[in-house]
Amino acid sequence: MNNSSPEDKIIVAIDGLELTESLLLIKRCSKIKWVKIGLELFSREGPDAIKAFKDINKKIFLDLKFHDIPNTMRSACYQVSRNGVDIISVHASAGSKALSISKHASIEGASDSNLPPPALIGITVLTSFSDRQFQNEFDMQTLIEDHVLRLARLSLDAGLDGCVCSPWELKNLRRNFGSDFQLITPGIRLDPKNINDQSRVMSPYKAINLGATKLVIGRPITRASDPNKSFNDICKSIS
Repeated sequence: MNNSSPEDKIIVAIDGLELTESLLLIKRCSKIKWVKIGLELFSREGPDAIKAFKDINKKIFLDLKFHDIPNTMRSACYQVSRNGVDIISVHASAGSKALSISKHASIEGASDSNLPPPALIGITVLTSFSDRQFQNEFDMQTLIEDHVLRLARLSLDAGLDGCVCSPWELKNLRRNFGSDFQLITPGIRLDPKNINDQSRVMSPYKAINLGATKLVIGRPITRASDPNKSFNDICKSIS
């Protein structure tokens, strides 16, 4: 059972905003605890983005989705762990060796900087994929849900702390894994008609009740006319 506060269950994705914009938004929404720094912002600002949010005492999900040969992933996880991030994402499809040594490297990097180790989370299948697209483009004979389960188990066996999945796979994963295995879920929408570039989406309330540890929510908050109200309304809906 996830007994943390509603505010601790929401990671606000700030991709698409300039650093100054995102800092202003987060400062105005005082109850936000977590932010997600993704490829777009990190490519533009680098580690300065991490420092900026750490300076205002926010927790950081660094979502760079590392996917490379084992030694490269090990080095990358070591380096970013020295910056004090709280969660790091890596592609589970990189394989067990890459996942295992990346986990050890993240612990080592944090230790060398006298910091607590970050959680390492395996990316399964991106929420932009539908079953048909997944099967056709990758010549897969299995459904997304089955492949997600396989990658989640690979992540657990390699020592990772959890995985990223769409809300559609939550029920199956939570049934197969204990409460300590984190399930971080993007694809959260307040209005099911506004799916943007996602395919497998769900409401915050339903995702939490199916076993999500944390929800990654971007545009429904960052592009709302009143982001603070939107964030607080989501917190109320899952409390």
